[in-house]
Amino acid sequence: MIAVGIDLTGSEKKPSGWACLRDREAELRLLRTDAELVEATLAAGPAVVSLDSPLGLPRERGSIIRDAEREMMALRIGVYPCLLPSMVRLTERGMALARAFAAAGLPVIEGFPGSAQDALGIPRKKTDLGALRQGLIDYGLTVPERRIQHDELDALTAALVGQFWLRGEFHAFGNAEEGPIITPCRWRGTVQLAPYTRVGENYLAFRWGLRVGATGPVLAPPRVKTNKALFAALDALAAEAGFTAG
Repeated sequence: MIAVGIDLTGSEKKPSGWACLRDREAELRLLRTDAELVEATLAAGPAVVSLDSPLGLPRERGSIIRDAEREMMALRIGVYPCLLPSMVRLTERGMALARAFAAAGLPVIEGFPGSAQDALGIPRKKTDLGALRQGLIDYGLTVPERRIQHDELDALTAALVGQFWLRGEFHAFGNAEEGPIITPCRWRGTVQLAPYTRVGENYLAFRWGLRVGATGPVLAPPRVKTNKALFAALDALAAEAGFTAG
């Protein structure tokens, strides 16, 4: 199972992290230009390309934020709006690269390393770079025995997101129109959520690895005024139903 991950920068002046994950074996590089990224990726022959860059725009005119980013923020997952001034060039570059890969016949997803690391219980690079590397090794990945830059580790995490996507073990924040953000999810079961809320569905997937569907135990949280209270209620109900949090 081959997946390529790219931790993209907003300009060719600064190198981007590039990773190819062949099953559990990681190849890591720092590449500068779009041409280099495309050439290396096509040569690797991946089943998916996972880009750490926004790959869509808000459908609401004048907005700088997509539903995917709103949904993540509701779960207190650190993420930046795609059209924040400091993000515009990255978003434009990512969308252009995605079109190039798609034209070459490669599936492309938006794989955000930060949310993936949160979901898998691995520290983010800003928290502890050494712990991020060790967390990826502990997860079973083989990484080169040399000094590795933080962009390469995020690219490796993005490639890991691609492998989760290939196995169908993921949750998609947002919607297809604006471009979803893919996050790993080790599914543990299916539940019914009554009343249904999107924020509740997102929380159960991210925190518990539970799909919301038409079968399984019914989780019926009381009507509450805050997300914090909703999450506490869902935690209690999921645990009562016999599930274990991820």
